[in-house]
Amino acid sequence: MQVNVSNIVFNFSTTTPGQVASANFTFYGSDPSTGEFLNNTVRVDKTELPDGTTFFTGLDKAQTIAREKLLKYLALPTA
Repeated sequence: MQVNVSNIVFNFSTTTPGQVASANFTFYGSDPSTGEFLNNTVRVDKTELPDGTTFFTGLDKAQTIAREKLLKYLALPTA
């Protein structure tokens, strides 16, 4: 199943106008042969970005962080 980012929502700071505090990455994937699908949203906080990076200068890094978090959540034990 191929999983892609289908939506990115920027959450602006309530204390610092114009600054993005976090971003929500929505992932979607489907397998037409089985009818199964995945639809998840993962939030990346500004503090999780590498030093000197913003969501606008490092969107690819932010997406990588979101994908890593999604994989971590999907690897939860089934028992």
